[in-house]
Amino acid sequence: MAIPLFVVVEWLKYQVNDLLGGKDMLLMNRTLLKLAKGLWGWILSITALKIITLAGTAAFAKTISGFLGNINSPSLTVETAGSAILSAFLAAVIMLCSELLRGEMEYRCTAKARTVLRTRIFSKVLELDAGNIEKIGPVSAITSSVDGVESMQSYYSQYLPSLLYGMLAPIYLFFQLWTISLPVAVLLFAVSFILLPVNNIFRSKIEKLKTEYWNTMEDLTGYYLESVQGLTTLKLYEQDEARTVTLTKKANAFNKKIMDVMKVNFSSFLLTDGMVYGSILIAVAIVCVSLIQGEITFSSALMVLLLSYSFFDSVRQLMSATHTALAGVSAADKVEKLLQIDTTRPYQPDLPRETPAYNGIRMEHVSHTYTGRNIALKDISLTIPKGKVTALAGLSGCGKSTIAGLLMRFFDPANGRIFFEGRDYFSWKPEQLRKHIIMVPQSVSVFSGTIADNLRIAKQDASEKEMLEVLEQVRLKEWVLAHPQGLNTSVGDAGGKLSGGQRQKIGIARALLCRAEYIIFDEATSSVDMESEQEIWSCIDQLALTRTLIIISHRLSTIQNADCIYVLNGGEITESGRHEELMKSRGLYYKLVTQQAILEGQQEGGQTI
Repeated sequence: MAIPLFVVVEWLKYQVNDLLGGKDMLLMNRTLLKLAKGLWGWILSITALKIITLAGTAAFAKTISGFLGNINSPSLTVETAGSAILSAFLAAVIMLCSELLRGEMEYRCTAKARTVLRTRIFSKVLELDAGNIEKIGPVSAITSSVDGVESMQSYYSQYLPSLLYGMLAPIYLFFQLWTISLPVAVLLFAVSFILLPVNNIFRSKIEKLKTEYWNTMEDLTGYYLESVQGLTTLKLYEQDEARTVTLTKKANAFNKKIMDVMKVNFSSFLLTDGMVYGSILIAVAIVCVSLIQGEITFSSALMVLLLSYSFFDSVRQLMSATHTALAGVSAADKVEKLLQIDTTRPYQPDLPRETPAYNGIRMEHVSHTYTGRNIALKDISLTIPKGKVTALAGLSGCGKSTIAGLLMRFFDPANGRIFFEGRDYFSWKPEQLRKHIIMVPQSVSVFSGTIADNLRIAKQDASEKEMLEVLEQVRLKEWVLAHPQGLNTSVGDAGGKLSGGQRQKIGIARALLCRAEYIIFDEATSSVDMESEQEIWSCIDQLALTRTLIIISHRLSTIQNADCIYVLNGGEITESGRHEELMKSRGLYYKLVTQQAILEGQQEGGQTI
C-alpha cells in the first residue's frame, strides 16, 4: 500500500524530535499523571485483565486451530474432540469473565477519577481569593471542573491501560508466533510499532485542533451563559435577535472545530486501517506459501491467521484511546493553569507593631494595579479611626472598590503598607483578619436553602435567638416570622424567592452575625428600591453607634454625616474632610453633590432625565 510522502516526511521528523526529547509520543501529561494518585491500582487491574483476555484468546486460537487442523485425521477420537471443545469453552469463559470484570473496573476507575479530579479542582477554586477568580474567570472554572473532567477521566480508564497493554501485547504475541513463522511474527511486530509514530503525526494535528476546540467551546459557553443571565435586558432593548445571530456564529465556529477534528480522525483511521489489513494480507500470503511448501502444518497456518488480527487489536485500542485522551490533555492544560495559580499569601506574624499603635486602620503610600489594566490606586494614604464612619466618594472607576478589596485582603497592594490596629496586614492571615472586618458587597450572594442556612454561613453554630436578633436589626424579623416555617423558609434557587432589598438585608444580617468590629458597605443599596434603601440606611445609621463603618455609596446624600469623607479621582485622593468642609472647598465633591441634587430634584418633579 502506498503511503503519502508527507506522512513519511512527518514521521521521520517526529522520530528525530522524539529522540531529542522534543516530542512526547506517549501523551505522558505531567498534570494528569500528578492527579493520578489513588488511580494506579485501577489502571493496572484494567491492564492485567486485558492481558488475561489476550491469553485466553491465544489459548482459544491454539485449541481451535489444532482441532480444525486435525479434524480429518484418523487419530482424532471423541475424547480428543471433547477435550478440545472443553478447552475452547474454558478459554471463552475466561475471556468473558475478564471482559466483564474489565468493564466493571473501567466504570469504577472512571467514577474514582471524576471524584479525584473534581475534588482537586474544586478545592483549588475554593483556595482562590476574589482577585484570582477575576483572573481566570468563572466560565473557565466551570468548564475545567465539568467538561474538562469528563474528558480527563478517559485518560485514566482508557488511555493509560491501553498504553501499557499496547506495549505488552505485541511482545506476548510475537513469542506465540515466532516458532511457527518468524517472518510473519517479525512483520506483524514491526508494523504494530510503526503504527504508533504514524498515529502520532495525526495526533499532533488533532492536539492543535483540540486546543482551538476548547477555546471556542469556552467562548461559546461564556457568551451563552451571559446571554441567559441578561435575557431580560436583551428583550427590553430588542437586542435578542442580534444576540442570537452572534450566538449562532459562535456555535457554527464550535461545530466547525468539531468537524475538523473528525476529519483528521477519519484520515488517521483510514491510513492505519490500510496498514493493518495490508500487513495481514501479506502475512496470509507468507503463510500460504509456507503451507504449500510444506514448511508449516495446516493447524499452524490457522493459528497464525487467527492471531494476526490480535496483533493489531492492542494498537487499535491505543489509537482509539489516544484520540479520546487528546481532549483530556487539552483540558489538562487549562486545569494546570488553574492549579498553578499561587494561592499563598504573605504571612509574617513576627513583623514589628506600630509604636504608638493607631487605633483603627491606616493605609500608607499604597498603590495597586490589576493585571492588564491601568493603575487603580496611586500612592494612597488614609486613616479609618475605630468607632467612626469613614466614607469613600468619587466617580466610577476611581478606586473605591479597590480600597475595599485591599482592606479585605482579597489581594495585596503592589506598594505601600496597611496597618490594622497597629499590626501590619501581612502579620495577619486573611481568614484571621476577616473575623474582625467584613464586607457587604453591591450584590449579596444568597444560596439555595433556607434563611437559616444563609445566615449560618457567617456563624455555623448560630442559635435561633442570635439569628432573630440580627434579622430584627435589619427589619426582617417580622417578615420571617410571618412564614409558617420561620427561619427554615426556603429562599429558592440562588435566593430567587427574595426581593433585591430582602437579599441585601440578609447580607447585612449575615455580616452582623459574625460580630466583626469593622463593616465595609460597598454600594450596598445600589440595587434595591427606594423603600428598602431607606430601611437599610436607617439600619446602617444604628450600626454606626456600635461599629466602625467604611461606606462606599453612589448616593452622596447618604454619607453627609460621615466623620470623614475621602474623595478619589483617577486612583488618587484629591480631597478629604467632613461634608461641610468639602462643600466649602468647591472641589470635585461639591460638583458631584450639586449635580446629584439637581438630578434628584428633577426626578422628584416628574421630569424625564
